[in-house]
Amino acid sequence: MINGTTVEYPDEISFCFNPVVINVSGYTGSSIGMAVIDTQTGSSHTEKREMFSSGCFFDASFFMQSAFDSVDFKDVDYSEASAKDSKVGKLFKVILILYASDGSDDGNFQFETFVIWGAMRIGERYNGERTLVCFRNLPFTVGMYSSGEDVANVIVNGKQTASYELSEQKVWNIVLELAKANSAVIEVPGKKDDSSVFDYTFDYTFHKALNAPSRVKLILDDCTEGIYLRWINRHGFYCYWLFRKGDESQQVSDEGEFIRNNMTDYNYVNGYHGGSGRQQRKTGSNTLNICAPLVDRDTYDFLFQLALSPVIDMYMGFGPDEIDRWMGVNVSVGTYTKTRADLQDFIAAIILPETRVQNL
Repeated sequence: MINGTTVEYPDEISFCFNPVVINVSGYTGSSIGMAVIDTQTGSSHTEKREMFSSGCFFDASFFMQSAFDSVDFKDVDYSEASAKDSKVGKLFKVILILYASDGSDDGNFQFETFVIWGAMRIGERYNGERTLVCFRNLPFTVGMYSSGEDVANVIVNGKQTASYELSEQKVWNIVLELAKANSAVIEVPGKKDDSSVFDYTFDYTFHKALNAPSRVKLILDDCTEGIYLRWINRHGFYCYWLFRKGDESQQVSDEGEFIRNNMTDYNYVNGYHGGSGRQQRKTGSNTLNICAPLVDRDTYDFLFQLALSPVIDMYMGFGPDEIDRWMGVNVSVGTYTKTRADLQDFIAAIILPETRVQNL
């Protein structure tokens, strides 16, 4: 509360595809301005709103969404065991400027909030305990959020083998060396006065889960044959799965106009019949069916986020420049039915990049 004015705001963590609401009440001036500043790049967006019965609110989520660039999401380094910034989180500064009835500056209020490129659903826990299948012979990372000054401990075969400093508030990508592992766990211990684990309550705030560790159990898999996909889920974590390859369908469609040259002879005098013609343009698209057979209900939910993600890449192998190669793909839309069975197949169709052809 500032001079009788109450400001409600998210001061810890936000998701840019959830409402990032700032409520102002009890102010008797004419209007309030808001500036949203990306602290990394310095870019800013501003908005000004009139008061309504001494109240005013803003939703800054649209400004924060525009600060993320999908080009950054493909930059993942798998070359060495380390913890690096995944670039799906940014720190924003928000400044509120109060304007009196005569239009003069009546003071300001500012705060910072860490924003993740994702969205939470009511009842979910963020960055808590998870179980992941690790395809250790293929590029793989573990996503982990840290509020800062944390340590991620790697426990292999029941013994701690490595630790990574998560010194800043970021969403981290952790690359592991698990060639000789039979079991592996990554854990960030809980803290009494701060937390990297949050619960989504029934308003627009997030509740800290104090003393709750971030713990990821890895199920190790040595398979390499199939279609290996990488995507970013709703929580802003990179996800991976090796699917079985199914049938590939190739669809060709006509576009443009049918071109007929009426200025040439309608006979074969010149070796070509002018009454015939050609379609101006064609397009070709390939669709590849993929399947994860007999997965449990939790794994089905994990894989279903593949269909929801706008950022999906298919692994194309290890290049001669010693860099893992990826190709952007899409998943076809449709209805996914989760049955009541304990185990079921997860089936999807990925749309490969359009085949380039000549145009007339």
